[in-house]
Amino acid sequence: MVPFQNETHWVYKIAQLTRIGWFILHLLILVLFLNPIPLAWLNMTLLFAAFLIPQWTHSSGRKNYPLLELFFSGLFLIVGCYLLGKYSSFLAIPSLCAGIYSRPDKERWLLWAGFTIVPFLAILAVGLEQLGMGVIDGLFFFGVGIAISKVLEAEKKTKVLLEENNRQNQLLEEYAKQIENITLLEERNRLARDLHDTVGHTFTSVIMGLDAVSFLMDGSPQKAKEQVSRLRDVMRRSLEETRTYIHQISPNDEIGDLSSQLRNIVYEFASHTKMEITFKSNGAPASITFQGAIALTRCLQEALTNAVRHGQADEITVTLNQEASQVLLVITDNGMGIKEKKFGFGLSGMKERLESLQGSLAIESSDQGGTVVTCFLPVRVERMRGENLQNDKSIDCG
Repeated sequence: MVPFQNETHWVYKIAQLTRIGWFILHLLILVLFLNPIPLAWLNMTLLFAAFLIPQWTHSSGRKNYPLLELFFSGLFLIVGCYLLGKYSSFLAIPSLCAGIYSRPDKERWLLWAGFTIVPFLAILAVGLEQLGMGVIDGLFFFGVGIAISKVLEAEKKTKVLLEENNRQNQLLEEYAKQIENITLLEERNRLARDLHDTVGHTFTSVIMGLDAVSFLMDGSPQKAKEQVSRLRDVMRRSLEETRTYIHQISPNDEIGDLSSQLRNIVYEFASHTKMEITFKSNGAPASITFQGAIALTRCLQEALTNAVRHGQADEITVTLNQEASQVLLVITDNGMGIKEKKFGFGLSGMKERLESLQGSLAIESSDQGGTVVTCFLPVRVERMRGENLQNDKSIDCG
């Protein structure tokens, strides 16, 4: 049982103040009006005992407060009614407080029975002719106290559940951040390996080629020029790959919204290949994780490359649909299509990236019928302020 002074809920404070006022009222009645009754000092002593002993017990943290309230307040009621010669409704507030502070077990129902029986004992002490509605005070008010106690218990359980839920949410958020950091680290490690393997290999080839040029310059100038031209093309391709990797490992806060990021990729690819590419963005901008943006970016790059290199397409349409809980990226081309849907290294990488984020990859294609690549990614969307939707915003990158 929580002591009176440690209770913070306003119901407990009101119950305490009401109980104090109730006993002060009966003390004034004894002092001002009932002095002529026999053994008034005994009644006064029982009143102080009924007030102070349960109060002290509850304040000290003991759990038997309701039982002491029943015993001492009930004793004062019986003796007081006997000395007064008539029934007095004294048990109302003590039974109410006892009900509020009762515990949800068998003791509660035994106390209720006790507060129901005590008024009848008081009636027997003054005579059955005093029987009236006052005898139900203990029964009624203790029941009201139990009802209040149950409401407070339900409120406390709800508060505990909310606190636990908030704590679990915080843990999940921290876990999600840890997973995001780990995934980001893994992505950067993978990119570092790619840089080491691709750029390092290219630089090694160029150095060896330049060594060969140094020997050809005197004896075969024409072959030296051809070798330099080939090395220049290799270095250009290597520069483009390096730029791509640098864009991938750029910090999260330097990445704009997903639509702008994908539009820039489409524009850059179209300017290099001189192709006609249409980009469409539907729905409100969605805030997705860094890994989600990287996954869709890599899928778009791979799909554009495949459409040109393998599909020999000359028209491509890229559609970004951002909805309440998902993002769909659809790349449609008019190329040769895919005769056999085999997941090579590029498509397998796209599929693995999306599936690692609970997404999926779908490819629809037929011979000479073009290809449709659909990237699905579920996201936690945080709607930006403002109600303007970006519907069917198209750019022609041809």
